[in-house]
Amino acid sequence: MTAMTDVLGQVPYFSKLDATLLKELTDQVRERKHKAGEVVLLEGEPCEGLYFVVSGRVKVFKVSGEGKEQVLRILGPGRTFNDVPVFDGGPNPGSIATLEPSTVGLIPKGTVLALVQKHPQVAMAVIRLLATRLRALTLMIEDLSLRGVVARVAKLLLDCTRGRETLVEGAGGACARLTQHQIAAMTGSVREVVQRALKALERDGAIRMERARVLVLDPKALERWSESTGSPAA
Repeated sequence: MTAMTDVLGQVPYFSKLDATLLKELTDQVRERKHKAGEVVLLEGEPCEGLYFVVSGRVKVFKVSGEGKEQVLRILGPGRTFNDVPVFDGGPNPGSIATLEPSTVGLIPKGTVLALVQKHPQVAMAVIRLLATRLRALTLMIEDLSLRGVVARVAKLLLDCTRGRETLVEGAGGACARLTQHQIAAMTGSVREVVQRALKALERDGAIRMERARVLVLDPKALERWSESTGSPAA
């Protein structure tokens, strides 16, 4: 099996396919390499197919008319993006950019739809993953509406540390690599406010900041902060 076939085997949609089908699917993948910070696709463009991360990390994001960025998800190897328009026929619902040098794969939309129609295990995997992401987006809306910035930051770090793939999927060690700008974009805030939130968590012994890294020291303290109430305004 090739390296690409191994990565396809990590994709939740295709993890139950046998080696022969994975090999056939590998032959249809279009591979693209991107530098750090490069845009992979833009919101509103026509959908070419299903993308997945081969190596590196990408972010799914939207930008307001005023230029404020909201990160919806960070994805590592074996995780898919631009799934929705593959199935509903609409345009790309968000933009994608790399966080580091990355390789992505593209599977034509027709190929994915044929697999869904022919293989019930693929259809069930699609339903399961889309439902999981819908739940995560619902929780994000709840957080933005009802939690203060410190609580949102604490919850993000706690979920990441415990391996809950709410906003970060398939990116091992992602918590330690999140920058203050990325945390702000993921929690609907701005860097200056997030910096104050991180300092509050550090004073409490929940985390330690080292240069560009955030080290989680006390998950229980983060849990207390994540359940705290306060103004959700950023």
